[in-house]
Amino acid sequence: MLKIETDWQSDRLLIWAMDSEASTALPAELLRAHLGELSPHNSSVTDAATPVTIRHDEIDIPALALPAACAIDFLMALPPDSPPLSKTTGIWQSLCQFVLDRIATGQFRPTIDVVNGARLSVWRVLVNSNDELRWLQSASDLLGSLRPNATTRPDQVVESFINFAADLLIRRTFDQDPFFAEIARKCRLPLSTPDQLFVASLLTKDSHVDGIDHQTIDLVRVWSDALHEGPITASFRLVFKLIEPPDDSDSDWQVQYLLEPLRGDADPVPASRLWELGEDLPPILGRNLARQRQSLIEQLERAAEQWPALRDRVDATPSSIALTAGETVALIRQWAGRLIDVGFGVQLPKWTSSTARELSIQLAVRPIDPDQSVFFPPTDETNPSHSTGGSLSAGGRQMGLSSVLQFDWRVAIGDHQLTDTQFQALLASQQPLVRFNGEWIQVDADAAQRAMDFIQSNQTGQMTLADALRTAYGATTAETGLEISGLTGVDWIGQLLEQSPNASMQSMLQPAEFVGELRPYQLRGLQWLAFLQHLGIGACLADDMGLGKTIQFIALLLYERAQAKQAQQPPTGPTLLFAPTSVLGNWLHELQRFAPSLRVLIHHGVLREHGDAFRDAVGNTDIVVTTYALASRDIEDFQRISWHRLALDEAQKIKNPSATSTLCIRAIPASYRVALTGTPIENHLSELWSIMEILNPGLLGTASSFRERFAIPIERMGDQKRAHHLRDLIKPFLLRRTKSDPIIAGDLPEKLEMKVFCNLTVEQASLYQRITDEMLGQIDAASGIRRRGLILAALTRLKQVCDHPALLEGKIAGLPDSKGEVDGRSGKCERLIEMLEEVIDEGDSALIFTQFKEMGDILEKALTRRLGAPVLYLHGGTPAARRNTMIEQFQDPKGGIRIFLLSLRAGGLGLNLTAANHVFHFDRWWNPAVEQQATDRAHRIGQLRTVQVHKYVCIGTMEERIDRMLTEKMQLADRIITSGDEWLTSLSTEELRRTLQLSSDAVEDYSNGNT
Repeated sequence: MLKIETDWQSDRLLIWAMDSEASTALPAELLRAHLGELSPHNSSVTDAATPVTIRHDEIDIPALALPAACAIDFLMALPPDSPPLSKTTGIWQSLCQFVLDRIATGQFRPTIDVVNGARLSVWRVLVNSNDELRWLQSASDLLGSLRPNATTRPDQVVESFINFAADLLIRRTFDQDPFFAEIARKCRLPLSTPDQLFVASLLTKDSHVDGIDHQTIDLVRVWSDALHEGPITASFRLVFKLIEPPDDSDSDWQVQYLLEPLRGDADPVPASRLWELGEDLPPILGRNLARQRQSLIEQLERAAEQWPALRDRVDATPSSIALTAGETVALIRQWAGRLIDVGFGVQLPKWTSSTARELSIQLAVRPIDPDQSVFFPPTDETNPSHSTGGSLSAGGRQMGLSSVLQFDWRVAIGDHQLTDTQFQALLASQQPLVRFNGEWIQVDADAAQRAMDFIQSNQTGQMTLADALRTAYGATTAETGLEISGLTGVDWIGQLLEQSPNASMQSMLQPAEFVGELRPYQLRGLQWLAFLQHLGIGACLADDMGLGKTIQFIALLLYERAQAKQAQQPPTGPTLLFAPTSVLGNWLHELQRFAPSLRVLIHHGVLREHGDAFRDAVGNTDIVVTTYALASRDIEDFQRISWHRLALDEAQKIKNPSATSTLCIRAIPASYRVALTGTPIENHLSELWSIMEILNPGLLGTASSFRERFAIPIERMGDQKRAHHLRDLIKPFLLRRTKSDPIIAGDLPEKLEMKVFCNLTVEQASLYQRITDEMLGQIDAASGIRRRGLILAALTRLKQVCDHPALLEGKIAGLPDSKGEVDGRSGKCERLIEMLEEVIDEGDSALIFTQFKEMGDILEKALTRRLGAPVLYLHGGTPAARRNTMIEQFQDPKGGIRIFLLSLRAGGLGLNLTAANHVFHFDRWWNPAVEQQATDRAHRIGQLRTVQVHKYVCIGTMEERIDRMLTEKMQLADRIITSGDEWLTSLSTEELRRTLQLSSDAVEDYSNGNT
């Protein structure tokens, strides 16, 4: 039995015949003869058929290709009531009949499509019945099952066939109809209007419409979409566009009506176009035009229910409406929002939503002494010509928050302050919209008059800078009439408010004793810290993690000492720095690295000094580093010293304003105060108040007034204006730079490597010392391979101790079982959790590498529980399928996975994990190449951000000494790259003892804050 199979590909119909019993294909010439029998009255079909070879069911078979027009004729010639020649032929017959039915009932539309870069007018049948859509979908499914090797989706094939058949048959019908033939004849005349060009393209063979203007094309698409949607749903959204009067005219304001297509990205079309077109359009276009006009009027009537100005003003040919200035202000302030809420569009000039065009009042302050200024000499002793000296005050008057200033109130438009004459002229105009300096502004006459009364009754006077800040950002419009837009100042006050120290600071060099080089943005941070210190104002440096808050602060210590030396003044007093327990060691190493000339005292541990001994020790010190846990315990010792500066690292640790440690720190006397934190606000605004209350007491008012004025309106009610005021209030005292800032990003290298120095807990130190004593005795008595094996075993156990003592439970006799407790037992773990909290707060992602599978198990549980975030863990036992899923989850920006934990052997090679911009090496591999390969999982092609690499080292242990050897001895490092751990096993017993011994500064108790 012979079956005629068909398929539509590339605007042609492929035909082949299969003998179902013999499973063979009919040769092309026999197939051509068979087609002639099926279409005896249409010889053009067989004449146009071209022999081709197609691939079907994995074999090459002969077929005929019919051009699209002939293919439609062939399908139309097949008897509609006879059984189909095959399933595929039946589908194309049905689709062809579907097109004919739509044309017969007038369900077709003109539109404009882009084909191969050219705009063409095309005819399309309407497909808006659910039953027909389901039928078309089932046909697509059938086609998909019969053309498994096709590269084009079946539904696209169906649409292509229907579109081509519709355009061909409609144009052929018009060509045979006398009425349209007459129109086509007229279209051959010289054409002048866009609608004539469009009609000509629909009725003639030349369907190109490239010469038609964009407005006509957009309008045609609006008409076409309306037909496609049917008579109920409009194809456009009504948009109201406010048009300003001409500059030299007293004309009314205009609102233009626009028709915005609901689909596609076409620009809105002016409603006037609906009324400009003539009435002699062809029936299809004419019918659509009438419906669009009616839809416009209906939408205007619906809009009038929300906007009173429209009522009784919708005429027969609506295209715009004229408004008075009062009606325009009402539209801007009240009715625009309502219209948008019910689905209309409103286009207003940008100035209507810009605070730069609003009338407001500003508090202007200035020093009482006009000669008062701040000067900063450079700190490079080799260039003394820049130095003229400087001090906290000038002319005998103090500078800072408590300084008394002259003030007055001024009316402003944006940043432009008005003269009294200008403001009086605005009031005299009695107009709600006034053009000022070529720009429109809104003027509430009543509010402006109240502002004038307020200014006249508070013309001038004196107040402190702190009072000026609270007044400028805390007063209400009920008191002042107009909104207070902020505080302005001159001289050092202006520099403070704008975070822009004066030009003399731009020549300030980094301290000569600073070992290293500050990046430009870090030097800018030093300048800012020094500027606020000269003013006696507390500063909060809130840079992102990794941008160098620590070294900017260290540079400040060196800067002020160099400045005192240049001015031949006594050295500055000591600084007291509070820091989390986990970063004490890090501070010690950073101070020794960047400022070896500074005298440092680490105040912690059971042997720390008290009373007179502590006072004497501080007298010989530049900086004292202690922990937050000691703030209340040693408060008497701290209060006995008149500190030059009080500094808070990770200042979010004092976010609870009523905590004992916070209250004690607040009571410690100090001339200057500095806070370092990457997250000044973690959860609530009260945390910001707590930090600022220590830096600048009273600046934000009392805790209760701050909560009433800022916290409740912002946190509970989302008051954006109050949030803006709070930002402006704290801006002079808080410097925040992020890694995404263009200036910072351009200055950062693509990879930042840093050491993170951690202390051991008491438990870790005890176990470390025990293993060292036992293993050194065994190593000293051994030789050859056994000695090397003992050394490697000792190194591995000491590494595990530095990671977490739980790794050795069950492996060392007499070691008590902690029953699964992990918190507070590892200095590395505590510091890792603190740093990951900041990573998550900043929206970053991290990789964490460890060489011990058991350590990964501990970290996975601890991080998941304490961070409240999902953690992935890939190790050697992870199945391949699960491994791939993990990588996809982590790389997916919408996956929500921010922390990926990996064993060094399983995840150190072959992975692309560019979603991470932090890499943590929890334990060190003695081969730098191995660490580098692991880092390159994130630092590779495809990485768009700076990668920060954090290498953890335990202070006073073999980790620190080996790290120093790797850093300082480059030749040795080159050997290590090729020989792994071998170099360590060749050390003598005495060299090993010096390498492995535990130093006195290694220990810190993390479990309960005891030090």
